[in-house]
Amino acid sequence: MRVVILSDNRPGHYKQSLGLVEKMPNCETEWVRIEFRHKWRDNLLRAFMCVFGGTSLSELFIQVLLRWSLTAETYSALTRLHTADIILSTGSSVAAVNLLLSQMFSAKTVTCRRPSPLGTRYFDLAILPMFSWHGKREKDNVCKTVGVPNPISPDTLNAEQKQLIQALNLPDCPRIGILIGGTDRHETITTADAEKLQKVCEAAATELEAQILVTTSRRTPTNVTEHLSASLKHADWCPFFIEPNTASALTDPYEAILALSDLLIVTADSFSMVCEAASSGRPVIVLKLSRENMKKPKRYKVYAYMEQHAVVRQCRLDDLKQYIVDGLTSPVPNTPLRDTETAAEAIHRLALKK
Repeated sequence: MRVVILSDNRPGHYKQSLGLVEKMPNCETEWVRIEFRHKWRDNLLRAFMCVFGGTSLSELFIQVLLRWSLTAETYSALTRLHTADIILSTGSSVAAVNLLLSQMFSAKTVTCRRPSPLGTRYFDLAILPMFSWHGKREKDNVCKTVGVPNPISPDTLNAEQKQLIQALNLPDCPRIGILIGGTDRHETITTADAEKLQKVCEAAATELEAQILVTTSRRTPTNVTEHLSASLKHADWCPFFIEPNTASALTDPYEAILALSDLLIVTADSFSMVCEAASSGRPVIVLKLSRENMKKPKRYKVYAYMEQHAVVRQCRLDDLKQYIVDGLTSPVPNTPLRDTETAAEAIHRLALKK
């Protein structure tokens, strides 16, 4: 089976596609980065495919559309493709290109997430997280997952954990990983939140004789990153404070934190990071920073489902210290998500269809 993966170069989308193809070890893969000449051409191509996505188009016309909308480098990369059984894309901007290429190669189409404004009706398979499940009617072309696919799995992390502890000469003690997101229209992390979080970290590290491993994201406000860096980076109990795009001796600092941690804390704004943590096999705390009276986004319904099924626990900063203690001492194992396996199996079944 030959799978062509279309990438929009967004890290979250890349990880979803990567997780899927890693679960299909017997397939041959080729990645193509998709870039448009201008954003308005991307938008027009999407609008065109909304109307004509289900129409059979000539190969010459498809080539004209692709040459008109894409950069010369991207179009050249696509012309070097010769065959494909599956075209896989994650994200809205690459969905229209997916549908066009599938006609050229008579390939089956797979999209992760619901691409806007195209929707899923023209795709052979759409992998949709819970917050995208619309309506009660089951659709043959939809694979329902709780979260989103990703490359994280307990087996991989457990093997990596042993290697990292030995290579880094780390002490035998509990380790708590903290994954900090950023700001969206529903919630944000402030310097006041950062100060409270620092105090909780210090108390937990002291009382539990634990290490704290922290990573911020590209969306973390600069003042929050600076505040946490000043208070945590040089603490003996915080051996890792990782900022994005900074040099590190670790091949993948983010994954190293997932592997080394016995407990993970993730800010609720980042659905993809919550899904990655929930796939790790570690106890997971989703840290809510939104106002209590604010209308919650759809992802909170997924978090509630995860909590009901012992995948994560949710709390606010005032209760975080007790949740850390409970998470490290509870004998009840958590249930890791298996969304990536579920989606990969659906793609495999699709490939077998005539």
